[in-house]
Amino acid sequence: MSPALTLIPSGIPGLDDILGGGLRPGHLYFVEGTAGTGKTTLGLQFAREGLHQGESVLFVSLAESVGELHSIAESHGWDLTGLEMRDLAAAGSVHSTALFELSEVELGDRVEALLAEMDAIKPQRLVLDTLAALRALSMQGGEFRRHVERFRSKAQALGTTMLVTDELTGSAELHPRSLAWGVIQLEQRIGDYGPPRRRLWLPKLRGQTYRGGYHDLRILSGGLQVFPRLDSSTVAGGSEPGQIASGVDALDTLLGGGVQRGTSLGIIGPPGCGKSTLVCTYALAAAARGERAVLYLFDESIETLKLRAQSQGMDLDQALASELLLLRQVDPAELSPGELAQELALEVSERGTRIIGLDSLNGYLQAMPDEHFMSLHIHGLLTWLGKHGVLTLVTLAQPSPLTRQEGLAVDLSYITDAVIAQRYFEAYGSFRYALSVIKKRYGDHERAIREFRIGSTGIVVGEPLSEFRGILSGVPEYVGKSQPLL
Repeated sequence: MSPALTLIPSGIPGLDDILGGGLRPGHLYFVEGTAGTGKTTLGLQFAREGLHQGESVLFVSLAESVGELHSIAESHGWDLTGLEMRDLAAAGSVHSTALFELSEVELGDRVEALLAEMDAIKPQRLVLDTLAALRALSMQGGEFRRHVERFRSKAQALGTTMLVTDELTGSAELHPRSLAWGVIQLEQRIGDYGPPRRRLWLPKLRGQTYRGGYHDLRILSGGLQVFPRLDSSTVAGGSEPGQIASGVDALDTLLGGGVQRGTSLGIIGPPGCGKSTLVCTYALAAAARGERAVLYLFDESIETLKLRAQSQGMDLDQALASELLLLRQVDPAELSPGELAQELALEVSERGTRIIGLDSLNGYLQAMPDEHFMSLHIHGLLTWLGKHGVLTLVTLAQPSPLTRQEGLAVDLSYITDAVIAQRYFEAYGSFRYALSVIKKRYGDHERAIREFRIGSTGIVVGEPLSEFRGILSGVPEYVGKSQPLL
């Protein structure tokens, strides 16, 4: 990287990823957001990173006392030793004159105090928290802008990287965004249930390529954690050639030999048809080959899954003990889509996971606040995983024939490369189970319907059955001879 493009870390790795490596030194940045979005916390992390890099750092507060800032730091387990801190919330006594409004005199007094501190310390990093406190003292947009220009000029003369927090209040002319090299905006959204959801985006950043769009974040003990949106347009190393077997020969035959690495397989059907069991079958087959698989459970507990697998003759304990299989229970009310996507990315890039199961997509979609874009989000996630050679298995529960309730408006054919449909069918006075492949983008497959059974030895798939009626109704009826049935 050339000297002109040298970047400094912000103290938040996820944010640096979004910024394309970090911040350009010697420039002015705004961090905007309403109260409670994490602006001060972000400023403290930026300041602490400067201390870690051996830089001189100044933190100027116009809203909170130094004691309050130390309390915030203690809640995160941070030591602020070495950080120069100034409280300009009440910068001396100011008297009104006949020539100046009191508010403008107070504003000028604080501006001069800040410039004097910059001259004395010559900080390499400076945090001003918050610009809204200065704005409250100004009634004239032009005068307020000139004060901010003085901050920027002083920072440029000293080579100071200046981070200024601001609240989205007041008129547009009191928000001098054009003076900033970059703007980071934090948002907080309160839903009808669950904790608040936070996210950030960059309305503006000069001179460097960055990752656009919204990115989820959380404020935890230890500071802000930012989860960059996965960029499915990036070129990865690609997947190894070949198909992945399920461990059930008849099922692989139905799929034309198996499923391709670096693709996604959707398993769709009403509740109780064995979608989760089919995902477990693929995971155990992967573990037997020495490949790592991770199953994310949204609808049931890990213990329930283990008990059911045991009753079906599937030994999960051995695979779990070998660490070739990981079961991860997810609460969609607590885990944001961006956070989960980042966890999936780490599984792939750091742990070499090549089989990922999402059971079920119904539960995952409950974590999506923007329902209009949930299919697009999932499609991008599966595309990213596919480019990294991962086979992704997703299940989607459809309405039961017994309830006829409305299902989720998700086009599984759009977001996955292959689709297995599981369904009930009626034959000789009893419910049975059938499966068929209704789509496979990358090769041929059987068009037949096969019966399957789940028993003490796992999944057993029978020969193709052709004598059905009412297939398109969703509850086909078998009218052939009983002998071929399992």
